[in-house]
Amino acid sequence: MALPKDRFDRLFQQIPESEKKSLLDYMEYLAERAMKKAWESIDEVDEPLTEEEKKEIAKAKEDDGISLEELKRELKL
Repeated sequence: MALPKDRFDRLFQQIPESEKKSLLDYMEYLAERAMKKAWESIDEVDEPLTEEEKKEIAKAKEDDGISLEELKRELKL
């Protein structure tokens, strides 16, 4: 069920500034609760890792990654 964004915008504008923080906190709670429900609905995988998956995990653990500064340079930020 899609709700009209303009209705949310209109209602948000009607709420006093002093109440907007509480509203945003509640919206974050609802979003986190929805995400938690989604994660809880995922079936647990019982099968063992393949040799290829084990090698990829080991390779990833050996990688030191790059620093934030290197990443910024790479992304030209």
